[in-house]
Order: sequence, then C-alpha cells, then structure tokens
Amino acid sequence: MQEAEDKQFTLKEDGRIYYQVMASNPLPGEPVGTIRKGEGILHPAAEMDSGHEEARPRVERWLQDHIARVLEPLAALGNREGLKPPAQDIAARIYDSLGIVPREELDSVIAGLDQDDRRDLRARKIRLGPILVFIPALNKPAAVRLRALLWSLYHDKPLPAAVPADGIVSCEVDSAAVDPAFYQAIGYPVFGGRAVRIDMLDRVINAVYDSASGGKFEARHDMAEWLGCPIEGLYAVLSAMGHTKIEEPDAVAAQPAASAPDDSVSAPAETETETVAEAAPSVQPQIKPKLATFRLKKGKAFEKPGAGKAPRKPSQADSPKHKAPEKKGGGKRNKSTNRTPRIMQAGPERRLEDSPFAVLQQLKVKGDDKG
Repeated sequence: MQEAEDKQFTLKEDGRIYYQVMASNPLPGEPVGTIRKGEGILHPAAEMDSGHEEARPRVERWLQDHIARVLEPLAALGNREGLKPPAQDIAARIYDSLGIVPREELDSVIAGLDQDDRRDLRARKIRLGPILVFIPALNKPAAVRLRALLWSLYHDKPLPAAVPADGIVSCEVDSAAVDPAFYQAIGYPVFGGRAVRIDMLDRVINAVYDSASGGKFEARHDMAEWLGCPIEGLYAVLSAMGHTKIEEPDAVAAQPAASAPDDSVSAPAETETETVAEAAPSVQPQIKPKLATFRLKKGKAFEKPGAGKAPRKPSQADSPKHKAPEKKGGGKRNKSTNRTPRIMQAGPERRLEDSPFAVLQQLKVKGDDKG
C-alpha cells in the first residue's frame, strides 16, 4: 500500500476509504480506513483499520491530493501569494467556507477592491455575484458530493449526507427541517422552500436586475425554466429573496386565436388532373400568460451597475503626451463666403473635334489648300 497509485484508493460518501490491490481493477477493493475530522475543513485525517496503521501517511497524502483534484479552484486558494490585502481577505473567506459566502458579509472588503484586485479574483475563478460570492466551477456533481462529506464531517453531522441528485437545478426541501448552512456550502442555497444551484440562482438574480425598471420587474417564464420549477415555485424564490409581489395578472393562459377558413384553399378545380396533397394544419405558437410584477428589494445587491467599484485607472491614451496634436485653426477648412461656387455639369462628354478652336483650324487648312 505504501507504493500504491492514487487510483487504487477510493473515498465513499459514508466516509470509508477503500484500497484496491490490483491497479488495473476498477472495483473499489476492500475498506482499510475511515475519514475523520482534522485540523481544518479541507484537511481531514484518516483513521486506519487494524493491520493498516503503517499506511496512514500514504493514505492521508492521497486524501489531500484527492481533495485538491476534485476541488481544484478551491484548494488553490490555500496559496494566496500575489494577492493584495482586500483580495486576500475574500479568497481566505471563500477557502474557509467551501467556495461560497454571502456578499453582504464581504461588502466592506469588496468596496476596497481596485481593477487589479478584481482581475486577480477572476483569475482564481471567483465570481462576485449580487447576493453570493462563489466559485462556479464547483457546481460539478463530484465537487458537490465531496463538499457535502467534508462539511458534515467537520460539523459532526452523520454520513452519508443527503445531497440533491447529480446535475439537478433545484429541488424542494423543508425549510424548517434542513440546515441552510449545509445547502449553501454545497452550492445549493435555500430560497422559498427550494434548494437552488448557485449558478442558476445567480442567472435569475441578474435577469431580475437587467429587466427592472422604476424599481419593479416582471417575472418571466424562462426564469422558472432556469430553476426547473413551476411558476408558483419561482414566485416563492423571488419572495424569499426579499422582492414583493405587487401585481398578478389573470392566471388563465391566453389561447391562440382560431384562424378563419380560407376559401382559396378549398377543393381543387375540376380542370386539374394532378392529385393535390392535403395541406397540413398550421401550428399556432402557444402564447404564454403574463406573470406577476414584483417590487425590487432595496439594498446594495440591486444598485446601479458599477456602484461601489473602483474608478477606472487612466490609460496611456488619456495622457496629454499621447494625444494627437491639434491642427491650427481646428483642422477645418476656411468656409469663406467669397469663394467662387464650383459648377458641376453632368452632360455628355465633349469631344475635341467639337471645339470651336478645332473648327477654325479646319477652315484655315482648307484656305491653304485653295491657295
């Protein structure tokens, strides 16, 4: 086991560690130990079964490599060299929180970021969303399951942890019974009785703001499609975000108007001998009903774009020595009123032999011939 390859070890969702003797065998093998709470949420320990204690250093080294591989952008934040203090603080909070932190907890730090800081955070795959600051790359099923295991282990919760089905966008949960901190840590924040995958939730949040006008916005059918929930589920999520429903139109869907019979598409004329195929009935697009109007929640999450951002640094093009010299007189032509107007003619091209000088020359030649 000391010389085993990484692929010979497997971590199950119940916390058991397996070892496969044959490297070419895809089966997990036999259990040799159990993952235990360590010094940090991303640094668990391994407790070996009887007879395998000597392999504990190798297993713990594999365990750290496994976490770094599955949670790569998160594990990379353990090294924050090259980041300035504001960006370092955000990266540290994201690292300790398994990749997601409510933005309101970071507002004062975010306000101190300049353009370089924001670029550095983007390079580390951190998104500063309107409500949550998170790492979108951690939405993969393997990363969700591993974070669920690590969070439950560190907070002394039973294993295996119940997680949403792989790849699901949202699912109904009992808000009173579930731990919202757990669902937030695995990338499925709970709003309105639904655990919603953070990337789709962020998409809805941005659509809300982009479509808002006068402090109000209208819910859209594509928002419900993004969340994978019915309209009432969308309303519950929006309300849980703090938006207030102020107007709801009739719930009856508008039906497409029936088309009047067209006399021009009747039976073929008696003189025609070809067999005319029956025209297929036209398909009318379904008209979706208008949805409810909401009043935006007041707060920093829905300020105008650019609010709180650092001002743009002047570029070299803005420097006076890089600006093109201005031409004297403004570079404009003198528009004097005494200039003679140009007369443009669009008639046929004049031929040389039609010139009066050419005619005089011809008369002179004739006179010389007579002499």
